[in-house]
Amino acid sequence: MLLKNHPSAILIEMGYTQTEFVTMFLALFIILVVGVILRFTLRNAPLEKRQKPLSILGATILVLEIMKQSYHLFIGDWGTWFIPLHFCSFFLVWYGIALFSRGKVRQLMYFCSISGGALVTLLLFLAPRMILHGASENIWDTFDHFHTFFFHMGVVAYWIWMLMLNVYHPERHHIYQTITIYTAFYFLIIAGAFAFHTNYTNVLTSDIGIMENLRLTAGQFTYDILLLAIGIGSIALVSTTTYLVMSKLYQRYLQKQALRVKEN
Repeated sequence: MLLKNHPSAILIEMGYTQTEFVTMFLALFIILVVGVILRFTLRNAPLEKRQKPLSILGATILVLEIMKQSYHLFIGDWGTWFIPLHFCSFFLVWYGIALFSRGKVRQLMYFCSISGGALVTLLLFLAPRMILHGASENIWDTFDHFHTFFFHMGVVAYWIWMLMLNVYHPERHHIYQTITIYTAFYFLIIAGAFAFHTNYTNVLTSDIGIMENLRLTAGQFTYDILLLAIGIGSIALVSTTTYLVMSKLYQRYLQKQALRVKEN
């Protein structure tokens, strides 16, 4: 989502190469191992301390984005494609606000991060080239590959570590708030795509063959309405599922904490 340097990129190729498979699942393994270590190290720590790894990771991702923007300005090839109006650009907002806020606002940003992060992770491991293109094949050959790979793996790590650290407190109204926020961003992306004539999040053309055929046959307006409906429907489904799962996990966590207090 952040890698393509030009909106006229060719249609994506599905599947993994051997190198991509090893790289992707090794990265996931490392994320899970670090998450387990954090969980056991901080399981009895107060909330503020348990949130520190997420704050560090969120700050790192923001710094990486600043580095990317500065790099392309410095080498003179910065263009409208680098304006953060891609789906994955949303996470810069969630992490930034979570980093500098507290209480209810931070909790809402956590939920936005979990819902969007789970969706990105699903797409990332089902069709890595849809998001990373060649970045997982050659991480170190260009700055863009380095940034793209570590940015997206940071998105994966953020929501997984959030679950392991038990820092999110589920509230039902987060579902509706998250759907509203994402929908507002979707409209912003569509407006930006047409204003800057740049293919943010496949608004103007699609990398997916079946969707591009639909756009060519049914027309641009129908295509974008369907794209919007898919986006809203996906985040609504993921948000609802996330809330239901997180509610049960959090209740189990609270019961364990209460039992631990009684034993002490």
